[in-house]
Amino acid sequence: MQAHTRAQVSVQLSSTYKGKPRAVPVWELRYRLPSGKDSRKVIGRAWRKKGRPPRGYLTEADALLEAEAFAAEHCADAPDARRRFRAALDTFLQHAGEERGLRGSTLHEYRRIGERLAARPWRGEVRWGDRSLDAFTQVDLLALRRELVDAGRSADTINHHRRVLRGVFGTAPSSPAFAWAWMAHKAESEGQLRFYTPAQVRRLIAHAHGSLDKAIYTLATEAGPRLSEMRALKVGNVDFEAGMLRFEDGFTTRGGHAGNKGRRVRSVPMSENVRSTLWPYCAGRAREALVFEHERKAGQPICGTGVYRRFVSAAERHTFGTQAIRVFKIHEVQAMMGHRHLTTTERYLHYSPDPDAAAKLSALWRTDGGPEQGNVVSLRRSA
Repeated sequence: MQAHTRAQVSVQLSSTYKGKPRAVPVWELRYRLPSGKDSRKVIGRAWRKKGRPPRGYLTEADALLEAEAFAAEHCADAPDARRRFRAALDTFLQHAGEERGLRGSTLHEYRRIGERLAARPWRGEVRWGDRSLDAFTQVDLLALRRELVDAGRSADTINHHRRVLRGVFGTAPSSPAFAWAWMAHKAESEGQLRFYTPAQVRRLIAHAHGSLDKAIYTLATEAGPRLSEMRALKVGNVDFEAGMLRFEDGFTTRGGHAGNKGRRVRSVPMSENVRSTLWPYCAGRAREALVFEHERKAGQPICGTGVYRRFVSAAERHTFGTQAIRVFKIHEVQAMMGHRHLTTTERYLHYSPDPDAAAKLSALWRTDGGPEQGNVVSLRRSA
């Protein structure tokens, strides 16, 4: 018996279900997959009158097109481009979660973007999720990118869309996603970082409502952890003997414990202020205990919303970077902050003054009658 490489399909009008009349007749798809599976499914309510069918109804011609698309999608030797957007999206998300092992928060963001794209209208009432991949062009994807840019969406958001689309369409030169350019972060962030000066931090701590606020403000500004890293910080990661903090995990509400950003352990020197404020939260406790626990749920990470109310994460991290660059070399700051690329750390160079710079520059213009004085040439007036 010859094995089929393409799903065998047929469409029939069904007006009963389990022997009882249906309220509305439907088109039923009957199919046999190349694997041998034989089954059926409803593909839409039947429209047998003249004129354009209402939303949710299919003419017989529409039903046959749906059947053809199903057969092409389940053809063993069909190219990937014949798959529908929805099927390709599901495959990408499964691969991202099971094989690539992305953090839960990242996977949640990809799934949220993918669902929004699948529901996006495609030249009418049809949705992106129902179209085969080879129906899309670069124009379709670049129109989406332009909408995001015009709406003022951040570079991170636009690049997340790019990752999802490349996961769905692939990265071959023929892929329409190949035209979606990576969006660089705005250079203005280098010289216009929001941060607290040491004096402002001292005033903030002085007006803290309690010891927890004080500990959070101090840790955030003098060690620079991310919000997720603060929530996952364990007593064993606070090394009082060596004077070091180790950030090796991150906790998000949607993703749970899934490692910190970049999945790399990073160590940060522990200042005296951090040491004194963290000691009451660590002394006599088990190494696996969380430094900051939920006020009503013992053993659970502190509420992210509560932490966010206490500080604006970006501002505090910039506070640490702008101060650390004054006394540490740029490669040391890069390691402390867990930056994968040195260019990310370079934004803080604006806040690394050279105390001798003014004296060096002044020496170039001194008028003390030194030996360089003889090299000065007077400007000649033009005729």
